[in-house]
Amino acid sequence: MLTNTFKANYSVGAIANGIKTDTFTFFLLFFYSRVIGLDPLLASLAIGLALIIDSFTDPLMGTISDRTNSKYGRRHPFMFVSFLPIAIFYILLFTPKPDWDLSQTQLFWWMFISASMTRIGMTLFEVPHRSFGAEITKDYIERTKLFSWREMFAWTAGISNAFLAYNVFFKSTPKYSYGQLNPDAYFPLALTGASVMVLSVLYSTISTRKEIHNLSKWSGSISLSQIFTELKIAISNKSFILFFLGSLTLSISWGLLNSLTLFINTDFWGLKGSQIGIFLYIYFGAAFLAFYITPKLVSKIGKRNFVLFCVFGVAIASPVAFISYNLGLTPEKGTTSLVLFLCFPLVFISTFSIAGNMTRDAMIGDIADEVDLQSGKRQEGVLYSAVSFVQKVNTAFGAITGGLTLWVLNITKETPTYDQAYSLFFVQGVIGPILLIIPIIFFYFYSLDINKHKEILRALKERD
Repeated sequence: MLTNTFKANYSVGAIANGIKTDTFTFFLLFFYSRVIGLDPLLASLAIGLALIIDSFTDPLMGTISDRTNSKYGRRHPFMFVSFLPIAIFYILLFTPKPDWDLSQTQLFWWMFISASMTRIGMTLFEVPHRSFGAEITKDYIERTKLFSWREMFAWTAGISNAFLAYNVFFKSTPKYSYGQLNPDAYFPLALTGASVMVLSVLYSTISTRKEIHNLSKWSGSISLSQIFTELKIAISNKSFILFFLGSLTLSISWGLLNSLTLFINTDFWGLKGSQIGIFLYIYFGAAFLAFYITPKLVSKIGKRNFVLFCVFGVAIASPVAFISYNLGLTPEKGTTSLVLFLCFPLVFISTFSIAGNMTRDAMIGDIADEVDLQSGKRQEGVLYSAVSFVQKVNTAFGAITGGLTLWVLNITKETPTYDQAYSLFFVQGVIGPILLIIPIIFFYFYSLDINKHKEILRALKERD
C-alpha cells in the first residue's frame, strides 16, 4: 500500500500541468484573438500545428522513457530537466502586447513556437510522471486512489490559477471594466503560473526519487525493429484502442465545451471577471467531491461503468443553461442571480468531468499490465504518451474548433453582436453535448474489468 505522504509528493507534480491546461483551455485563444488581435483562423492554425508536433513528441518521449536505464531510473532524468522549457516558453507565450505593432504573421509564429515549446516541455515531465505512477503499484483500486490524488492536485491547481486570474489579475479598471480584456494582466499571470510550475516539478521529482529502486528496468536490446514490434503490440491492444478512441473523442467534445466558456461568459452573459470567479468555488468543491466518491464508486461498479456514468452525466448537464435561457428561465444578464443560477448545472458538469478523468488515468495502468502479459515488456511510457496526447487534444482541438467558429462567425477583437454570441452559445450548449455520444459508444465496449485484471496479475506472477 502506498503511504499518503508518497501520494502527496507524487501528486504535487500534477500541479504544473493543471496550471498549463487551465490556461491553454480557457485563456490562450481568448488572449490572442480578443486581447492581442490575432486572426482566429491563424490562432487555430498555430494550435493545430502544435498538436501535430505533439503527435510525434508524445509517443517518442514514451518510447525513450520506457527504454532508459540510469542510476536515476527510467523516468526521473526527464522529469528533472523539464522545468526549463516549461517556464521559459510559458512566460513568452503571454508576453506580447497590442502596442508591439507585430504583424499577423509575426504574432502567429510567436504563438506557435511558444505554445509548441511549452507543450514539449510538459511532455518531458507528464509522460514519465504518469508512467511512474502506474509502475509504483499494480493494485486495481490503489491505482485509482493514486490517480484520484493526482487529478485532485491538478484540478485544484488549475482552479487556483483561474482564481488568481479573475480575482487578482483581471480586476476591473477605469480603462477595462472587463478585466479579462486588459492586455497588461496576462504577463504577471503567466509569471506567477510559471513559478509555481517549476516548484511543483522539482519538488515531485526530488521527493519521489527514493522509490526508483522499486521499479522495473528495461531488459534486452533496443533495436529500431524491436521498438516498432513492441510498439505495435502496445497500440494494437483492444483495450487500449477502445480507451484511446473513447478518450480522444471525449477530449474533442470537452475541449469544444471549455474553449468557448470565457467568450460566452464575457460576450453573451455579460459577466465581469469577479463574477466569473464565483464559479471557481464550485470547481473547488467538485474536485474534492470527485476525490471522495471516485475510489468508492469504482470499487463497487468498476472503472468502465463509472466512466460511462460520468460522461453521460456531463452530456445531460451541459445543455441545461442553453435550454433554460431559451425557455426564459434564466435571470437577467450580468447579475449575481444569473451567476448563482449557472452554478447549479456546473456542480454536476465539473464533478462528473473530474471524476471521469481520475478514473481514466488509472485505467492505463491496467492496460499496461495486459500489454506486459502479451509482450513481456513494461510500456507505461508509450501508453501514457497517448494519455498526454489526448489531454493536449482536449485543449488544442477545443481551441482549434473554437477559433474556427470565431472565424466563421466573423468574431474579431471587437465586441461581437448578440447573434454572434448566441451562435457561440448554441455550439457549446447543443453541438458539444451531442458529440459526447461518441465516447459513450467506445467506452461501452471496453471490457478490462477488475476480474479480468486479477487474472492478468495472476498470469504475470506465474510467468515471473
